[in-house]
Amino acid sequence: MDPVLPTILFVDDEKGVLDGLRRSLYGQRNEWNMRFALGGAEALAILESQPVDVVVTDMRMPGMDGAALLDRVRTLQPQTARIVLSGFSEREAIFRTIGPAHQYYVKPCQPQVLVEAIRRALTVRRTLHSPALLALVAGATSIPALPHALTALFTELQSPNGSASEVARIISSDVGLTVNLLKLTNSGFFYIPLAITDVLQAVKMLGFEMVRALTVMAGIFEAFRCGGIDCDVLRQLEQRSLQIGVLARRIAETNGLGQAALDQTQCAGMLAHVGSLLLFSNWPDAMAEVRRGLDRSGGGIIAAERNALGASHADLGGVLLGLWGFTDPVVEAVLYHHEPSRCEYHSNAESSPLVAVHAAQHLIKPVPAGVDSMTAWMGGLDMAFLGRVGAAEKIGSWAAMADAIRQEGA
Repeated sequence: MDPVLPTILFVDDEKGVLDGLRRSLYGQRNEWNMRFALGGAEALAILESQPVDVVVTDMRMPGMDGAALLDRVRTLQPQTARIVLSGFSEREAIFRTIGPAHQYYVKPCQPQVLVEAIRRALTVRRTLHSPALLALVAGATSIPALPHALTALFTELQSPNGSASEVARIISSDVGLTVNLLKLTNSGFFYIPLAITDVLQAVKMLGFEMVRALTVMAGIFEAFRCGGIDCDVLRQLEQRSLQIGVLARRIAETNGLGQAALDQTQCAGMLAHVGSLLLFSNWPDAMAEVRRGLDRSGGGIIAAERNALGASHADLGGVLLGLWGFTDPVVEAVLYHHEPSRCEYHSNAESSPLVAVHAAQHLIKPVPAGVDSMTAWMGGLDMAFLGRVGAAEKIGSWAAMADAIRQEGA
């Protein structure tokens, strides 16, 4: 067994299913170490004896079902990616699996679909080298929302006159609510064939009653506990995230992108700092120290986070959204929004959310008094990248859009 290869554990209570997986994934034998467990007990024995990178399990098994197994995986090896592959689709089972599972695929599943899902999950290990950060990202089941947004959502969901459009508006006003809903919509739990990046579309696809049930039965929404966290900082971060999403969409509109690409761009802009929310909710003291260090000595947030934590908010946000099944353009834009030149596969300014999000997250910041605008922008923007994709000459017009958005929000 090659110790360098990642280990993938497949679990099912039917030997024929495991044999079929073994045959269909034979082509990956030099890419992964594959283990096959007949039921939950055998899987636990393997998990207790060796590290496992990804667990792929059936849902309905005697003794210990898939949800119970993944709960144990989350405790035994919190850094492990968790995938359900099942033909079992009863609502109660789905609700039980939403927390422990990162992705849910329905049998029969094309081998290439499963292969790509596992490969995406493995990118977490390639991007994040710290065991603590791996556990933080893989263990996350939701991103907390600000308390006022959560209160408004519950009030609307419980109202006899509640509407899907108002629920969508409330969810769209908060990054935590947005990412949690879109995570579910794109996870495979609900058999939605299209990638969804627009909140109103997600609410309509799931249905108002399903969203209501999810909030109660699955507990997918939780509030930030503001003790120990500066909630004013969180509110500022959320407001800026909303503005980045709006500006990124307007930039993309000037390039004539279609509706799907525009939705992806706004989604990526709004979620560009979801990694910051993950860090604030789990490591508030470390984040406070990073902010104090920047106030004392200046410098860039990406370098400061990597020096202090081992990864940046962009790294964490990108791999988290990838693990949760968001589309590649969204993941790409979040992962590289500070460092677009690091992205190997970016397209040109007319079709890439990355370009719009990178520009928006810098241009939305007000220029300090007494500082030349172009000097301020060039201090953060990757001008070499923007020049290569033919976008450098558009910065002035994009900055005017940013000014208009700031005035709208004033």
